[in-house]
Amino acid sequence: MAEPSSGHEGDADAPTTPARPSRESRQGRRDRLIRAPLLDRFGLVLILVLITIAVQGLVDVRGSLLAQLFAHAISGLALIAAVRASGARRRWRHAVYVFVGVVVIISVATLSWHRADGSSTVPPETAWLLAAALTPVLIARRVLQHTVVTIQTIMGSVAAYLQLAVAYAFLFQTIDAYTVTPFFGEDVSTTTYMYFSLVTISTVGYGDVAAVADLGRMAAASEAVIGQVYLVTFVALIVSRFAAGMPRGSAGAPVEPRSGPVPRTLFEALDASRSNQAPPDPDPDEDEEDGGPDRA
Repeated sequence: MAEPSSGHEGDADAPTTPARPSRESRQGRRDRLIRAPLLDRFGLVLILVLITIAVQGLVDVRGSLLAQLFAHAISGLALIAAVRASGARRRWRHAVYVFVGVVVIISVATLSWHRADGSSTVPPETAWLLAAALTPVLIARRVLQHTVVTIQTIMGSVAAYLQLAVAYAFLFQTIDAYTVTPFFGEDVSTTTYMYFSLVTISTVGYGDVAAVADLGRMAAASEAVIGQVYLVTFVALIVSRFAAGMPRGSAGAPVEPRSGPVPRTLFEALDASRSNQAPPDPDPDEDEEDGGPDRA
């Protein structure tokens, strides 16, 4: 009498467990992320943000197609640099690339239509508002992962703070474009929006220009509140981590650490600071591509 077969031995239709990447392959991917060329390069992001502020604050881009395209392109490059520096997953990086490309095409079409129509009004900035608002989120996400406060951490924190002002400048232009009443009660140059945003986030409050409509006043108030909350929470967290990393004497007071060998160039110093940071989260997209059976 034949014995009944047990289990699913030899059953071709039996479900199989997907192969998992080995420990060596996961470590290799982590090493590749650490060696990524733009990971933690927040100095580049800060430069692009400063260029954006300079263009938006010094050049009236209304009526100039090239100036508007240049200002928008710099904002797109800042977002791309931020997503690369933050160590975001591959699918998010590709989504940002596609988003920036689509927004550039829409901007060219919109600005060309405004120029052909003879309109001098500021075109809607909704798409670039999304791009500008996403940039500080990506920067802050990576900076919070820094276990050691370095020059890249500081530059990332400054870049995120200034990018908030850029995002609100686009928000003010969007409100002006979609409301009947002008944002400041009268037509002004585009440089006024960037100036007003910087004055508001720093809570200087000169009072030479002010929002007129209720929506504009609420937007300006929210920028002032978010800017102050950022300083008293995010920056305070960075300072506390810096203080916690300082060596302490027998009495518990911080002592000045001994200086190590001086790097020959600034780039060597930046590379050394990057090597002390925690690597980004593993990318499951790369797990699917590089995965293999887990070997004992």
